Amino acid sequence: MAPREGFEPPSPRDSGFRIHRNTGLCDLGSVPATCDSVISLTRHPPSMRIEVEHGDEVLVVESEESITISEVLERLSIAPSTVLAVLGQTIVPHTSVISEDIRLELVVVSSGG
Repeated sequence: MAPREGFEPPSPRDSGFRIHRNTGLCDLGSVPATCDSVISLTRHPPSMRIEVEHGDEVLVVESEESITISEVLERLSIAPSTVLAVLGQTIVPHTSVISEDIRLELVVVSSGG
């Protein structure tokens, strides 16, 4: 029988399965690297998310460490004397320390005379 055009008979080492063909992948790691590789893993501290409802907006402050309500207000450029901080149904002092994700509501204090 004559060989077909474009047909290559299998080599004695070729099983016919693609995974057994020499891809060069088995040589990985057998030759020293030609360049230096630097791999650095850094650990970022988890950050807290503080959501603040103020008027019709929800403002967000993120912090990597505990923070007081006064500091949150300072970051948002809100004068502490103009608002009350409410958590759930409770008014909380501005000196309260936040150490986990939280959602606060700010109630504007009206004054005048």
